[in-house]
Amino acid sequence: MVANSRKTPSVGAVRSVNHQAVNHQAVSYRSLNLPAPVAVTENSQERPLSITLTPAATRGRPHSGLATRKGRTFTVTSIDDLWQVDDEWWRERPISRRYYQVTTEDNRQFIIFRDQTNGAWYQQRGF
Repeated sequence: MVANSRKTPSVGAVRSVNHQAVNHQAVSYRSLNLPAPVAVTENSQERPLSITLTPAATRGRPHSGLATRKGRTFTVTSIDDLWQVDDEWWRERPISRRYYQVTTEDNRQFIIFRDQTNGAWYQQRGF
């Protein structure tokens, strides 16, 4: 039998943390990629036919080019992907969303979803 010549790594020195140095009140958190409401014209099967961006859908994106197009309607030419998310059924407000990845007449792609609990439409960015 041959002895293992490698040393076992050690934990190293333990460092104390000064909890008084951290100002917990100065720390603020914000959610990323919150969905923004959009106006969607849908057919009888709840499929999107057109998307109209609202001011909330373009907020915080002044350099994206979409800020100048708020209120503009985009005609959906294809639904490229479709998926359903049903989650947190045990909570007071469960999540039930039908997502669509769509392409518009000017070849823009959007990810939008219909909230199945209230029928509202949202644009989801950051996928």
